[in-house]
Amino acid sequence: MRYLIAFIFTIGLIGCGKKEIPPPPTAHALLVKKLFNNLSQKQHDPAVKRIQKVCALAPSNEFLIQLDERESCNNHVRKAQKLLDTAKVPQALAIINSARHKYPLSRNLLAIQIELTQLEGLQKRVKLLNAARSSKEMNLQINAIAQFIKKYPDGKVLRPLLRKKILQSFKQKLHEEERARFDILCDLATARKAERLNQSLNNTLLAVLSIANAATVNKNERVKPDLLD
Repeated sequence: MRYLIAFIFTIGLIGCGKKEIPPPPTAHALLVKKLFNNLSQKQHDPAVKRIQKVCALAPSNEFLIQLDERESCNNHVRKAQKLLDTAKVPQALAIINSARHKYPLSRNLLAIQIELTQLEGLQKRVKLLNAARSSKEMNLQINAIAQFIKKYPDGKVLRPLLRKKILQSFKQKLHEEERARFDILCDLATARKAERLNQSLNNTLLAVLSIANAATVNKNERVKPDLLD
């Protein structure tokens, strides 16, 4: 703040060597007064505009340059947060990416960019999980989301969804295995009803069905090879 005050007084002292004292810079003083009012009320958008006007009078003032960067970053973060509040993660990330392009050395923006990138990836994972139809696809997304939660504890809000999807995946896998056993049984019945029995094919199908049955925990769900004979 002392740099800005010194700057104000410097502007006010220009022309002191003249005989006539110039009128006080009331417009500039009012601009600075409104700027501090914006800063105190965290009104980043109008603050940035007024900082830029003041900077135009002293483009090499380091304090004003830093103040402009800070408030511009805060303004971008505020806009991104509004989009996040409505789950518009890609749009929020686009705003931060734009700010990072202008202020590449901002650590705060970099940290937010990394988090939003992770959040965007998580959002895609959740969509893929909800759209998954096979247990393999479901487990792929479940594992990825679980790893995300380990790195980011705030992601624990997804645990109820994850538990629900794990149960669905387990049931889906049982259904897939049951269908696979039935498909093998149908192939076996077709091979046996052929005009000329292919013993090699018959033996292979029997072996595959035996392996599928052995993997079944519930013995009542196992399929007998002659069920369709």
